Amino acid sequence: MNLLVVSDVHGCVHTLKAFVTNHWSDQDEFLILVGDVVNKGRHSAKTLKYLRKLKKEFPYAVHILKGNHEQMALDAIAQNERPGYLEKLKRDMLKRGLSFKRYMAWIQSWPLKWENPYILITHAGVALHARDPFNPHSSRGVLHNRSHLKDVGKLQIFGHVVQEDGQPRFFPEANAWGIDTGAWRGGSLTGLRLTRRGEILEILREPTVDADL
Repeated sequence: MNLLVVSDVHGCVHTLKAFVTNHWSDQDEFLILVGDVVNKGRHSAKTLKYLRKLKKEFPYAVHILKGNHEQMALDAIAQNERPGYLEKLKRDMLKRGLSFKRYMAWIQSWPLKWENPYILITHAGVALHARDPFNPHSSRGVLHNRSHLKDVGKLQIFGHVVQEDGQPRFFPEANAWGIDTGAWRGGSLTGLRLTRRGEILEILREPTVDADL
């Protein structure tokens, strides 16, 4: 099966729906989201509800990775803190009739990576000097890293950092693609279609829908 890897959604549910409808072949393609599906944009609760439904309909084809914004919410809950972004997310979910506790438990189960022998997909990429890249609280871990990436011997795909000029970027020294193009701020939602061996077939762009701005 081919892979369709989608950049940071950040609450842009209408844009995500358009992307999935226009580009995803659900019969022969894995759909993989690189994390940060909540916060910043307008429709975090709607995005979670839509992804939950999509995951139930295609349990083996849809894969959602954890991003730093999901981890931030989980950490705040664990530490009994109430930052503004978490309260906003909670209100949004309650308004939509979603169980905050149940959805947070679901988010907790999201993995930090999707991997096969040829491809590694994470939220922020494996840093060149990371001691423990899969530590969710490390500043150079795959949830938070903003430093140079390491060549891990396979193709990397990551989001997290909005790329210059709103264009996905290839980093040859690390054999890595950065695909976050800032959908929440009016860029577009970007995806890479590729074979299971890491051969890029197509770069896909879905302009941010006005209802998400």
